[in-house]
Amino acid sequence: MSIVLPALAVAFAACCVGLVVRIVNRRERWAILTAVAITVLVVYPLSIGPAIWLRLQKWSPDWAGDAYNVIYAPVIGVYSYSPEPIRTTIYMYAEFWAERA
Repeated sequence: MSIVLPALAVAFAACCVGLVVRIVNRRERWAILTAVAITVLVVYPLSIGPAIWLRLQKWSPDWAGDAYNVIYAPVIGVYSYSPEPIRTTIYMYAEFWAERA
Protein backbone atom coordinates (compact mmCIF):
# COMPACT_ATOMS: atom_id res chain seq x y z
CA MET A 1 0.00 0.00 0.00
CA SER A 2 2.93 2.31 0.60
CA ILE A 3 3.75 2.26 -3.13
CA VAL A 4 0.22 2.13 -4.52
CA LEU A 5 -0.99 5.48 -3.16
CA PRO A 6 2.00 7.53 -4.42
CA ALA A 7 1.79 5.74 -7.77
CA LEU A 8 -1.89 6.65 -8.06
CA ALA A 9 -1.11 10.25 -7.15
CA VAL A 10 1.57 10.46 -9.84
CA ALA A 11 -0.78 8.89 -12.41
CA PHE A 12 -3.53 11.36 -11.49
CA ALA A 13 -1.13 14.29 -11.82
CA ALA A 14 0.03 13.01 -15.20
CA CYS A 15 -3.56 12.76 -16.42
CA CYS A 16 -4.24 16.31 -15.25
CA VAL A 17 -1.15 17.60 -17.08
CA GLY A 18 -2.24 15.77 -20.22
CA LEU A 19 -5.67 17.37 -19.99
CA VAL A 20 -4.17 20.83 -19.60
CA VAL A 21 -2.00 20.29 -22.67
CA ARG A 22 -5.00 19.19 -24.73
CA ILE A 23 -7.08 22.14 -23.50
CA VAL A 24 -4.38 24.73 -24.20
CA ASN A 25 -2.97 23.37 -27.46
CA ARG A 26 -5.92 21.74 -29.15
CA ARG A 27 -8.94 23.21 -27.38
CA GLU A 28 -10.69 19.84 -27.40
CA ARG A 29 -14.16 19.93 -25.90
CA TRP A 30 -13.93 16.53 -24.21
CA ALA A 31 -10.79 17.63 -22.37
CA ILE A 32 -12.53 20.70 -21.01
CA LEU A 33 -15.52 18.65 -19.86
CA THR A 34 -13.23 16.08 -18.23
CA ALA A 35 -11.35 18.82 -16.37
CA VAL A 36 -14.64 20.26 -15.11
CA ALA A 37 -15.77 16.81 -13.98
CA ILE A 38 -12.51 16.22 -12.12
CA THR A 39 -12.89 19.57 -10.41
CA VAL A 40 -16.43 18.84 -9.34
CA LEU A 41 -15.83 15.26 -8.25
CA VAL A 42 -12.42 15.68 -6.57
CA VAL A 43 -11.68 19.26 -5.62
CA TYR A 44 -15.14 20.21 -4.30
CA PRO A 45 -15.45 17.37 -1.75
CA LEU A 46 -11.86 17.88 -0.60
CA SER A 47 -12.47 21.60 -0.03
CA ILE A 48 -14.66 20.82 2.97
CA GLY A 49 -11.50 20.28 5.04
CA PRO A 50 -10.15 23.82 4.68
CA ALA A 51 -13.69 25.13 5.23
CA ILE A 52 -13.86 23.28 8.54
CA TRP A 53 -10.47 24.71 9.48
CA LEU A 54 -11.55 28.27 8.63
CA ARG A 55 -14.78 27.88 10.59
CA LEU A 56 -12.97 26.61 13.68
CA GLN A 57 -10.40 29.42 13.46
CA LYS A 58 -13.22 31.93 14.00
CA TRP A 59 -12.00 33.88 10.97
CA SER A 60 -15.35 33.70 9.26
CA PRO A 61 -18.40 35.69 10.38
CA ASP A 62 -21.20 34.07 12.40
CA TRP A 63 -23.57 33.87 9.43
CA ALA A 64 -20.99 31.86 7.46
CA GLY A 65 -21.96 28.67 9.35
CA ASP A 66 -25.27 28.62 7.52
CA ALA A 67 -23.51 29.30 4.22
CA TYR A 68 -21.14 26.37 4.84
CA ASN A 69 -24.14 24.12 5.50
CA VAL A 70 -25.74 25.14 2.21
CA ILE A 71 -22.55 24.96 0.13
CA TYR A 72 -21.54 21.56 1.50
CA ALA A 73 -25.05 20.06 1.70
CA PRO A 74 -24.20 17.39 -0.93
CA VAL A 75 -21.14 16.25 1.03
CA ILE A 76 -23.16 16.24 4.27
CA GLY A 77 -25.86 14.22 2.47
CA VAL A 78 -23.32 11.67 1.28
CA TYR A 79 -22.03 11.42 4.83
CA SER A 80 -25.54 10.94 6.23
CA TYR A 81 -26.72 8.25 3.81
CA SER A 82 -23.56 6.35 2.88
CA PRO A 83 -22.23 3.02 4.14
CA GLU A 84 -20.00 2.95 7.20
CA PRO A 85 -16.59 2.84 5.40
CA ILE A 86 -17.40 6.03 3.47
CA ARG A 87 -18.72 7.72 6.60
CA THR A 88 -15.57 6.78 8.49
CA THR A 89 -13.37 8.18 5.71
CA ILE A 90 -15.24 11.48 5.61
CA TYR A 91 -15.19 11.71 9.41
CA MET A 92 -11.45 11.04 9.59
CA TYR A 93 -10.78 13.69 6.91
CA ALA A 94 -12.87 16.25 8.79
CA GLU A 95 -11.14 15.37 12.07
CA PHE A 96 -7.74 15.82 10.41
CA TRP A 97 -8.62 19.42 9.55
CA ALA A 98 -10.35 20.08 12.87
CA GLU A 99 -7.22 19.04 14.77
CA ARG A 100 -5.20 21.62 12.84
CA ALA A 101 -7.40 24.46 14.10
